[in-house]
Amino acid sequence: MTTKEENGGHREEWFRRKERSRAIGQKVVPGVPPDLANSIDDNGSLVTVPPADWIICFVPGLQAQWWHRFVLSKHKHVFAMRPTSSGSWILVEPWWTRLMVTVLPPADAVRYLRWGAMGNILRVRENVPGRASQLRGWFNCAVLTAFILGRRTWTWTPHGLFRRLLKEDGTRSEEVQNLLVEQFSRVVKQHSSSALAIGADQASMSFEELLTIIARNMIEAMLTPSILEIYYTAVLEADRYPDATRVYAREGPDRAVAVLTRMFNKATKDREIELSDCGTAAHRFLAMLHGDIRLQALLQIGKLPTPSEMDLRARATVRTFLNGVRADSSRSERKAVLEAQRSDEAHPGGAREQVPR
Repeated sequence: MTTKEENGGHREEWFRRKERSRAIGQKVVPGVPPDLANSIDDNGSLVTVPPADWIICFVPGLQAQWWHRFVLSKHKHVFAMRPTSSGSWILVEPWWTRLMVTVLPPADAVRYLRWGAMGNILRVRENVPGRASQLRGWFNCAVLTAFILGRRTWTWTPHGLFRRLLKEDGTRSEEVQNLLVEQFSRVVKQHSSSALAIGADQASMSFEELLTIIARNMIEAMLTPSILEIYYTAVLEADRYPDATRVYAREGPDRAVAVLTRMFNKATKDREIELSDCGTAAHRFLAMLHGDIRLQALLQIGKLPTPSEMDLRARATVRTFLNGVRADSSRSERKAVLEAQRSDEAHPGGAREQVPR
């Protein structure tokens, strides 16, 4: 997965390569653009990518094959997976007929991880630039997986690769639930932090304006495709992996309720609103904000709301909520203003009583 720090590191490495190539006057192959040839890093790559962890699954077969008698029952096949920062998973699975490389949503990735749990799951750091070689014999699933990891090994069975990787210091065994907890926590926390953050320039805003901004950000985060996928997976796997579901609730809805509760407590102390239980009010406000739009998005009923429609929903929800919790002084003032407006409408030419606004 790629973070902002890694992106910054990539840019710095690119500038270093440019300066280095100018200094040594690197020669290029005829017909190759010099800007490409001079962008190669020390590993011979156009893009410098730091080593990543792969989830290596050693699994039994799903369907009987003639060669299964020659390999260990729990390790008849091996494939590699890697989580991304958006909640999806990269899958690299060697078949008899081709190498399948695809991106899976969380719900589909869980099916592969459950398959991995039937055998053994290892977390392994890839070698960059690697010490493997293309000059190998039979490129079966074990050999191709070793090649992905940059490992120089002559084993050709999944179990042989399993024993080889297990001897390495950085290798560790994994469980499906722990992998989902880690993935859910990272992705949901990232979106929650962004949606619930209050900048220094927003501190001087009125309570209603600030609540509207938070409400709009929460709607946008809630309808992000990656969050919808994780929410769907959390509901789908609640019985099988309850810890993953709990971490989604803790980093998502519970975190939003905590921020709203603090906001409501402060507004209550400032006598802007009247609430006897700010925590319950936060839950109800969040329920009003969600309504049925998340269910519609999950079921793909209609189109996702546009940013202007999200803004309209946020403002309407805040206005409706505050109409019921305004402090008595604010209510009395608004009531006097409304009565004055009705009086003006009934007697457009008459004298007007001065009303505080």
